[in-house]
Amino acid sequence: MTGSPDLKDLNRRSKRGGMITIGSQAVTMLMQLTSTVVLARMLTPDDYGVMGMVLSVVALAAIFKDLGLSSAAIQKQNLTVEHQTNLFWINSVFGLLLSGVVFAVAPAVAWFFGRPELTGMTWVLSLTFIFAGLGAQHNSMIVRNMQFGHQGIINVASIAVTFMVSVSLAALDFGFWSLAWGHVAGAAGRTALAWSFSPFFPGLWKRRVGTKELLHFGANVTGFNFVNYFSRNLDNVLIGKFAGADALGIYGRAYQLMMLPIQSLRGPIDAVTFPVLCKLQDKPEEWRRYHIQTLKVIAFLSMPLVAWMFLISSPLIIGLLGEQWAHVIPIFKILAIVAFVQPTSSMIGSALLSVGNTKRYFMHGVVVSPILAIAFAVGIIWGAEGVAWAYVAVIYVTLVPLLASTYRDTSVMVRDFFYSISIPASISITSLVITIVVMKQLEPFSNATEVLLKSAIYIGLFAISICAFPSSRKAISDAQKTLKISIRRSWEK
Repeated sequence: MTGSPDLKDLNRRSKRGGMITIGSQAVTMLMQLTSTVVLARMLTPDDYGVMGMVLSVVALAAIFKDLGLSSAAIQKQNLTVEHQTNLFWINSVFGLLLSGVVFAVAPAVAWFFGRPELTGMTWVLSLTFIFAGLGAQHNSMIVRNMQFGHQGIINVASIAVTFMVSVSLAALDFGFWSLAWGHVAGAAGRTALAWSFSPFFPGLWKRRVGTKELLHFGANVTGFNFVNYFSRNLDNVLIGKFAGADALGIYGRAYQLMMLPIQSLRGPIDAVTFPVLCKLQDKPEEWRRYHIQTLKVIAFLSMPLVAWMFLISSPLIIGLLGEQWAHVIPIFKILAIVAFVQPTSSMIGSALLSVGNTKRYFMHGVVVSPILAIAFAVGIIWGAEGVAWAYVAVIYVTLVPLLASTYRDTSVMVRDFFYSISIPASISITSLVITIVVMKQLEPFSNATEVLLKSAIYIGLFAISICAFPSSRKAISDAQKTLKISIRRSWEK
């Protein structure tokens, strides 16, 4: 890499990159919400359930499409063109092989769920592995180089393509096929844009360039994803198998609606923080400071949002999706309990990978996955809601042990995590409880009025709490400053 750009250019790039990232993520979230609302009124829970059945199985093959090599490329400090080239060919060949494997097992998928139409759906979705393999290293270079503008364009464009194809086919009464072809179109668009934005062009395979080290890193990441699959996707498999496509469609909509804004917030933050943490891995105190401030930022953004979504869930879901999706509401509320802490707790993965501790990352999956799988197997006795409650129980029971394992041998303590999230958590919960109590004393309202009134009370209470406690304002200010400084420093290197 050549010399560092001057400070004025760094300031310009950081401000422009931040604005583009925030803007593109807002557009992305709006488009995803629009897609969810529009398609929910054009398709049925059964259509979404069929798609969910296929995806629960396809997700197993998806574990191997990247082989953890994107994370390896981002984390490695001295990555060469030869490294990139070899990783590209590995990803591309595996993508083609996985496409063939998924195509071959399609009849078995249909047999397992007892739905013959799943054979064709699986064939269609097998195409996504080819595109994913071809674009994996180009996407990782965009993340590694912190090209937030290009990343934003890719995200927005791929979602737009998925939306347009799915809606167009749904309007022509293609049913669940519209979801499958939209998925493929989005994957193709993402890869095409990644190639157009990345200066990297693969050459021929090179021997003895240190590829084994990257494969070892990727193997542990893939190992974690493999064992994690059986727990994180078993909920969909069990619901689809024993409760049917309708129940899986409802469960899937609840999960997607809850995680949509959370992922939209956490996604760009993680895209920024992971490469920065990788650059700071040899500076323990700076790494610690940056990680803690990142937790504060995520907590202040996600916890109030999740509490608000829990509060207005009933009128919001009925108003957006319609009466046919009313059964989404109780599952949505249960999953909100998970979503309240998950955005911050999931940062332990980035923490481990940033310092190259992939073995411990893998062992987390080995320990937690069987626990979650057993919980899901018990929870399915009570249907989709039982599975959701099982998810809540495991996430909270395993939180402290996972934190203790993650922060062992680092400059961060478990108490640092809870201190980082304590203010937004307490204010969000307090504002939520008071709003619920107040609303119980009032007359019933229409959906729109109920959303507006609950939102006004909740936001007012939250704002008053922030203003009343100087520590809250200071925490927000410090977190913002630390993130800006860290991003700027990362560009200087």
